[in-house]
Amino acid sequence: MNLTIEELREALINAELAEMFNQAYKQGVEDGREIEKSKFENSLPSNLKKEHVAQIFQCELPTVEKIIRMDGFPKCHALKARYPRDKVFEWREKNVMYMNSRLGIYVSEEESLRLLRA
Repeated sequence: MNLTIEELREALINAELAEMFNQAYKQGVEDGREIEKSKFENSLPSNLKKEHVAQIFQCELPTVEKIIRMDGFPKCHALKARYPRDKVFEWREKNVMYMNSRLGIYVSEEESLRLLRA
């Protein structure tokens, strides 16, 4: 099976194009996730209720009670039982491991994708 240089060049270009399309697809999926995440985050009020916190952490209200009592969980000092949206998202990102060790309920999106692929 002897291939000409032209055939080899064409096969190499096809392989490179396939890899480029695969990377573009993955980037498009990731961009779409980021847009949806941003839409969800921005659709929430600036001062969250417990129901909103339950949506963010995808858990039930009894678990929210545990979460809001965790060390450093942000609270709104002007309003009772309200939580500042942006600080809650920051806290969530910084405390994924802490929440997993304390409650065993929360896994980051990247971790859940890794677990699904395994």
